[in-house]
Amino acid sequence: MHPLEKKVKKSIAGHRLIAAGELVVVGTSGGPDSMALLYALKTLSAAMHFNLLAVYVDHGLRPEESREEEQLMAAVAAALEIPWRGGRVAVRDYARQQGLSLEHAARELRYRFFAQVAAETGAAKIAVAHTADDQAEELLLRLLRGTARGGLSGMAPLARGRIIRPLLAVSKAEVLAYLAQRNIAFARDSSNQDLRFVRNRVRLELVPWLKQRFNPRLRETLCHTATVLQDEEELLAAMADEAYRQARVAGEPAKAALTLSLPFFAAQPRALQRRLLEMALLELQLKPAGRQIEQLLHGADRGGKGVIGHLAGGVTVYKDAKSLRFHREAPGPRRRPPASGKSTNQP
Repeated sequence: MHPLEKKVKKSIAGHRLIAAGELVVVGTSGGPDSMALLYALKTLSAAMHFNLLAVYVDHGLRPEESREEEQLMAAVAAALEIPWRGGRVAVRDYARQQGLSLEHAARELRYRFFAQVAAETGAAKIAVAHTADDQAEELLLRLLRGTARGGLSGMAPLARGRIIRPLLAVSKAEVLAYLAQRNIAFARDSSNQDLRFVRNRVRLELVPWLKQRFNPRLRETLCHTATVLQDEEELLAAMADEAYRQARVAGEPAKAALTLSLPFFAAQPRALQRRLLEMALLELQLKPAGRQIEQLLHGADRGGKGVIGHLAGGVTVYKDAKSLRFHREAPGPRRRPPASGKSTNQP
């Protein structure tokens, strides 16, 4: 067995990425990473008792290259005796409608198509071909954009219970060596050299500069940091789940309003307070933003009572001596906040 295949097997077993009998959708672009992933998974599938479905998505951004990639994927799937599906998405239209970058829009539509195929076929997992190099680039991107501990933990081998990344411990150099030794053909995406995209500038300019000037083992250092923080993130998430269960006041209808016990909230470390506020916003189907979290923390700290925040979706956050109340205002004139429920946790 090739060393890359051994690494993939170890990752699948160690992180419990695929169970026996499962069908796995493999996201394939025809590029080196996804071709290495597809071939490695095919090699392991019989002994590990899982099945594969290759899926290719044409983003409508590179018509000539996309046709060649799709032809390559059809030929490879036939040679490997793997069923495959192709799909097309309108990335430019979606990006314009949603106000997203082309990168962001392409990623959203690609994963949406993978999920659609998985739902139609009963696939339990969706495998994507992120490598250790991608992990290092992602950490740098998140640092540049600003992130918290969760962001610095990088991409997880298993995300949302179904997205798996079996190549996350494999370097790009190992991928290319595997393809050469196995004589596996692959396509080259010209957009990966386009410096208009931030990710490409990180990969082609920032990473080489940092490796030359500061740390030749930059990738290994960043990936190790991500692994350590993932372990700590799991612990903090478990602590936050238990704290939220205790802080949450019973009685409000779901998605309409919720209340946190202020005495319990105030007694928690700052890191858990941030998590509790994030979980409250997520329960109300709001996207937590760092600025909003800090605003609510400041409001919870200061004396007095009253409104401490106005959030999206008509949600207003009130504070009194016993509680933080997240109330979704009804349409029309603003109403007074509802009375607090009785807390299930009274310190």
